[in-house]
Amino acid sequence: MDDFQFEYDQKKKTRLKKGPIYMMACILCLVIGGVGGYFIHDFQSNRYGNDSDVYNEIAQIIENDFLDTSDNDTSLQERMLNGMVLALGDPYSSYLSLEQSQELGTSINGTFEGIGITYTMVDDGAIVLDVYQNTPAQKAGIQKGDIITHIEGTSIAGYTSDKVKDMIQGESQSQVALRLLRDGKSQNLSATRQNVDTSIASSIMTVNQQKVGYLRIVTFGENIHEVIETKLQDMKSQKINHIIIDLRDNSGGYLNAAQEILDLFVPEGQTLFSLQDKDGKTEVYKATSREKYVFEHGYILVNQQTASASEVLSAGLKENLDYQLIGETTYGKGVAQTQVTLSNSSVLKYTHEKWLTPHGTWINGTGLEPDYVIDETNIHDFHVGEMKQSYQYDDVDNNIQYMQEMLQELGYSLDRQDGYFSHQTTTALEAFEKDYALKQDGIYYQNDRLILLSALTYHLYQEKEDVYLQKVNQLIQ
Repeated sequence: MDDFQFEYDQKKKTRLKKGPIYMMACILCLVIGGVGGYFIHDFQSNRYGNDSDVYNEIAQIIENDFLDTSDNDTSLQERMLNGMVLALGDPYSSYLSLEQSQELGTSINGTFEGIGITYTMVDDGAIVLDVYQNTPAQKAGIQKGDIITHIEGTSIAGYTSDKVKDMIQGESQSQVALRLLRDGKSQNLSATRQNVDTSIASSIMTVNQQKVGYLRIVTFGENIHEVIETKLQDMKSQKINHIIIDLRDNSGGYLNAAQEILDLFVPEGQTLFSLQDKDGKTEVYKATSREKYVFEHGYILVNQQTASASEVLSAGLKENLDYQLIGETTYGKGVAQTQVTLSNSSVLKYTHEKWLTPHGTWINGTGLEPDYVIDETNIHDFHVGEMKQSYQYDDVDNNIQYMQEMLQELGYSLDRQDGYFSHQTTTALEAFEKDYALKQDGIYYQNDRLILLSALTYHLYQEKEDVYLQKVNQLIQ
């Protein structure tokens, strides 16, 4: 889904409680498109025809006589083309400028000049949601749950994700200085920008005295199957019988990438998936005779953001090899897009087929049900509201409720979470203020809110166990 970015603005669809908190996943590139997933054929063509007379008439009238008072930097013609595609009512179809198309390709492939983090924007800065393997961010010591408050000495409070992205981006081998809040304490770090690949992460872990292969796929880009096969070859050489494939927050990518990955696992002749066009014509894709990588047990980690090509891979492995799905019901994107390069080098991305699982199921709007349901608490479950004043005993406000929710998660005792500032709320806040060396007066200031948010993100991403992996540990005997 065109929903997550890496070092870029990624507006996540889930349980995010806007108060407001704006989701930005950041790997310094920009995902373009509608909510719900990208999933496109990896080809482009140059086919376009003449516009009808009516289209031309309307365009000519608007270009000649329309008084544009919008103060919009985008050209009128480009806005008209965007509007034409938006009128389809399809969240996955879009008109992309050449630059936007290139940025989309960059985001799908997961390679860019940057530091290798995913973040979400809040009023006070950027919460780091992920730090990718073997990236400048990891080498610099940045951790999940850190809140970036300053870049190159400049506060980013109130900044948009695009502005933050531009500040983090830069020439390869140049330095970017960051100030972070980690569990309420400020620290300064510096990362060296470089070309990074965030599409894959892998490791070998030990579970119940057995070696288990772990493969995280972030996005389905070009030639990703080649990288994955290298990882699988290493697992095979170590005689690993269990594999975990982590597709959480993977919103998709190229269809042929999912096909190639499936073909690494599924026996020859078995159905990987099928595509059906608007006329009902179905094309079935089957596994080839290439070398296969066989595991005794397979586990796939999924959540509500697992979409599109990730669902193709999940369904193919589950229905062919009985791999177990662990987590939440997936997004449910059962359609595929293709791209056409237009005469002005812009791109039309549009829905042209639906895909079916090996058993012939269309999951659009329903998703894939997990074999084992996991309910994981993360930052998207919390309200983070804009706060312009302080609060104290007997006040009533949504920001007080948001404070109560965070304090409760951190283990402070509360009698209510409804936005009323009770005596017990005062006591809980004073205990927090004492623990974090703040002014201990039971008054909820803006700085209290920032430190509370920092403590919460550290707790969620550093102190809590990964409940998904805990479940896998229980299943592997």
